[in-house]
Amino acid sequence: MEYTSQLFVKFLKDLNVFDNNSRSAMYATSCFIEEREENEKVEWEQVRALAEQQVKNYSSKTQLLVSDFQNKISKVLDNDVSEKDGLFRRLQECKEALALISSAERSIENKELYVANRESSKQQVQMNVDDILQGKVDFTGMLYNLNITLKGSRKKEIANECASFFNTCRTAELMLSEEINALRGHIVQNREVLHTRYREITQDVQKTNYTEWTSQMEFLDTLISKYVEQNQTSSAETDKEKKYRLDGMKQRLRELANAFFEKYPPQEFAEEYNRLYSMEPSFANYKCYKEMPKNIHISTLEYDISPLGLSDYTKDFLDRYYFFLHRDNKLCIPYCVSFGPEFNYLFKFEAEKREDAVKNACDLGMRLFMMLPPGKVNFTFADPVALGASFAMFTRLVDVNDRTSEVINGKIWSTPADIEQKLKIMTDHISNVTQRCLQGKYENIYEYNIEAEQNAEAYQVLMIMDFPAGMTDQSLKLLKQIITSGPKCGVFTIIYWNESQYQKFSERSYPLIANIETDVQEFNFDKEGKQIFYAGEKVKNKPLLWESLRLPSTDQMNQIIDILKKSIKNADKVVIGIDKVIDEVSQEEITHTTKDGINIPIGVRGAKEIQYLTLGVGGSHHALIAGVAGSGKSSLLHTIILGALQQYSPDELSLYLVDFKRGVEFKIYADFELPSFKVIAIESEREFGYNILCALEREQKIRADLFKKNHVDRIEEYRSLKEYPKLKKMPRILVIMDEFHELFSSANDEFAKKSAVILERIVRQGRAFGIHLILASQSYSNITGVNRAVFDQMAVRIVLKCSKTDANLLLDNGSTEIDQISIDDPGRAVYNSEAGNKEYNSHFRVAYIAPEKHRGMLQKISKDTASYADLEQPTRILLSNIEDNKYSIFNQFTEYEANKCPVLGRLYIGESLSVTQNMMSMELGRNENANLLMLGNNTEKARNMFAFAILSICINYWVRNKKAPDKPFIYLLNSKPLEDGYFKDIPKIIAKELLPEYVRYIHCGEEKAVQEVLSELYDDLNSKANVADETEKFFFVFGYQRAEELKSEIQLSQSDDIDSLFNIMSNKSDQPRLSPKEMFHNLVKNGAQQGIHVILWQDSFSLLERDDNNIMSYFNLKIAFDMTNEEYSRSVYANDTALMNENSAIYYNKARDNQKFRPYQEPDETWLEDISKKLKDNKDEK
Repeated sequence: MEYTSQLFVKFLKDLNVFDNNSRSAMYATSCFIEEREENEKVEWEQVRALAEQQVKNYSSKTQLLVSDFQNKISKVLDNDVSEKDGLFRRLQECKEALALISSAERSIENKELYVANRESSKQQVQMNVDDILQGKVDFTGMLYNLNITLKGSRKKEIANECASFFNTCRTAELMLSEEINALRGHIVQNREVLHTRYREITQDVQKTNYTEWTSQMEFLDTLISKYVEQNQTSSAETDKEKKYRLDGMKQRLRELANAFFEKYPPQEFAEEYNRLYSMEPSFANYKCYKEMPKNIHISTLEYDISPLGLSDYTKDFLDRYYFFLHRDNKLCIPYCVSFGPEFNYLFKFEAEKREDAVKNACDLGMRLFMMLPPGKVNFTFADPVALGASFAMFTRLVDVNDRTSEVINGKIWSTPADIEQKLKIMTDHISNVTQRCLQGKYENIYEYNIEAEQNAEAYQVLMIMDFPAGMTDQSLKLLKQIITSGPKCGVFTIIYWNESQYQKFSERSYPLIANIETDVQEFNFDKEGKQIFYAGEKVKNKPLLWESLRLPSTDQMNQIIDILKKSIKNADKVVIGIDKVIDEVSQEEITHTTKDGINIPIGVRGAKEIQYLTLGVGGSHHALIAGVAGSGKSSLLHTIILGALQQYSPDELSLYLVDFKRGVEFKIYADFELPSFKVIAIESEREFGYNILCALEREQKIRADLFKKNHVDRIEEYRSLKEYPKLKKMPRILVIMDEFHELFSSANDEFAKKSAVILERIVRQGRAFGIHLILASQSYSNITGVNRAVFDQMAVRIVLKCSKTDANLLLDNGSTEIDQISIDDPGRAVYNSEAGNKEYNSHFRVAYIAPEKHRGMLQKISKDTASYADLEQPTRILLSNIEDNKYSIFNQFTEYEANKCPVLGRLYIGESLSVTQNMMSMELGRNENANLLMLGNNTEKARNMFAFAILSICINYWVRNKKAPDKPFIYLLNSKPLEDGYFKDIPKIIAKELLPEYVRYIHCGEEKAVQEVLSELYDDLNSKANVADETEKFFFVFGYQRAEELKSEIQLSQSDDIDSLFNIMSNKSDQPRLSPKEMFHNLVKNGAQQGIHVILWQDSFSLLERDDNNIMSYFNLKIAFDMTNEEYSRSVYANDTALMNENSAIYYNKARDNQKFRPYQEPDETWLEDISKKLKDNKDEK
């Protein structure tokens, strides 16, 4: 669902209907329930009155019972108190008598005497308790008499008197104690009697009261039971009816709610609401969006629901299910623009409201920029009245003449002519999108963009201020087309209608203007306030209100604009990954065959349809590719190559890759062993390209013989033979030449003419033999030397961004197609398989291969196809940097056996321009004049050839011996050393630093060292003439023109040798010897046969011919480079030197024809160090 104005109006109207219907449903039920509840209330009041009366009667009787109970209790209590009073008095008297006895004994004056005599006799005392209590026993008198006796009487009297007093006291105490105990027991017994009487009285009262209570309860129970029975019957009927009524009401409310939910699902409304607000940008920490949204929240539409008079139930219904829309007695929805037919807006305003209209337009435009991914929305602004000032803020997003300017279509347009032109371009864009993207398959651009993903089309927004100012009649017609057809193609219109400008407009154009109003959503600025009203359908005669969203502060907006500008500038270019078109499978899983043609996925057209390069089917046998630098041409070629490798096994397809331009674009394929490749040539020479054409023509002849032998005419027929599995495999051949025009750069030379003739034959005949060409170039308009008829026979055309001339040449006046492709959008192209017939143009986007992905896929393909490798004829690789060639001896020598290097003096110093020979070699064997003379005015090239020549000999030695030599056998006289802080003297580095075990280095000017070496080699020459010695030695002279030490004619004696230099071992028989010049000439003339070879470089043939002409005759091997045509002719007898350039040289050998080759470039020092380390490894010791 989407929040739209139409949805909101419908929601409000249906909500009002829902409220009325729910009110009706609840009213009938509430009336019935109220009536039944009133009846039940009356019945209950009657029962309650009877019960209350009965309770009053029972209360009166209970009060009488309580009063009688209290009287009886009081009477019993009075009797008990009277009886107990006498007992307590007698008890007190007993206690007083005991106290008197105790006091009397304490008052005896002579207690010691008393104690000593008191138990002298036991006397019986006659008395009772009453005598004691009544005072008949005089304890005081007896005490007096005792004290008198104790003072002076006789002992006997004293004893009698003490015994009498003592016995009387004890007897009295005993009687009194017994009396006290008897009184206490009587008191206790009296209490139990009292309690018994209390219980009897209480039980009588309780029994009477219980009887009365039971009677009352029975009455109430009967009353209540009758009420309950009656009420249950009544309630059951009421509940049944109520349930029926309530169930009906609830069912009705559910039906109303469900009907409302069906139209306006709360869950969907909530999810969309949450989604929209979750996407709200943070102004303080703004980040650009990465994904294309389906719609954009641009404002809030609100409506005051007070006039609707909604019921509480409806308000609760809103709060429960649509709480996120309901607040402060208002309904508010997040109003969105969706990328469909509804996205056409018309805002009308009066002249005095223009400032508000401009602000609204800028806010809306900036909102769209902020909510869409950078580069995915482009605006075309028309501001005819203010001449661009209205939309000036948007110019801050772009730089002039920068790719970012596309987002505002260059600038803000103001003149009627410019506006009309831009409207025409937009209608062309709509037509193109309809045919190229929608294709009748998609309803609108949003559906297309969902499937297209990265290939999505950018939205186009046309925003016009002060309409209809600046509009011609043609502009109005174009605008009508844009409004009608644009939205489904991603072209949307926002018009700000200035009423004052409309009044100035010609009435003749009013009908055209009226047509525009029919297909837009209209909003009107309030004439008095700041509000904006929806001009569409009203609810209860009230319009919806447009409420603008919160905006960033000025500082925040400045930061956001800076972020947007940077993001637009750095917006990711559209990239379709290779995995979108090619499935990675192992060779065992490959089932594709080229028997009936080649079908390679190269990109995506439309949303997700794969675009194939098809060759060998119908009239599509060869292809032309055009694209300027930065258009994605190289990426396309990579995709074609990788697609071919992934789709087809080496038995199905052979590849020839030739790149004539400088650079390492395709060097990656030389990093892996890929048997499908027959040739990989990077920075190819013209001659090598010519040789490839010759090799292809030769292959055509071979295949023609096979066809004739098997009575077939075409490769399809040959591969359909039943015997084919037993016959020689015949894969199709795909030849890819990038910047092929270099082959024909000199249209008038014989070489270009020959190449053109062979090319024409291959294009014409190759289809039958399964040979297919892909020729790529940045431009075709200036290619000379190739008949245009050749291009006409190459039906497949793939055109990326290029010049209009090239577009018209290859696509039959197709420049308008290419105009739609931006140079800043590499990878977009037009595919045509009908020789440029524009009816068959198909726009697509080339699949891109990320570098890390590229290497990974090639690694897997290399592993999967290893079993197809041809060890006898490996891939022919032509590279300037030999270290990148995995097949070279320099990278593989550690795996070689000794028989791989039969000649110690075999040199590898450059790439042969022959297709069949992977490395060019020259041999310095034990033959007459087997010396090498290098002639050419290019010191760097000579130095590099010297370096590789020395390295070759060292490798040959190691392969044969598996160890470094005991002493150097190579001598390097460097007469022209390089003194430079940046560039390196590689031969010097090899000799002095890396491999001194192999090479002895002699610096220019070291005359003694030169004489020493000459003497040593001369002596070796003489000794080898008499003794069979297998040891070979090599004397390198770099810069012979400056080697004065070798040209001295002063004779040396034996004492001038190294011993005499140190004044040791002086020999009296010293004989005169040859001069250095004579010895050197002798070495050159006679040394080769004895295994002593000279490798010499001189920068000028003419000077050598003049100064030392005789020496040249002793060099059977020569290399010539960087000299005049005359010098080539005289030095190596080469007359066809038209193709000689700074990268090439000619190898001359008396025993064979001249051979052109490309000397290796200066090697990488790290690579050299690695090679040198291996050359020092002693495998014999291991």
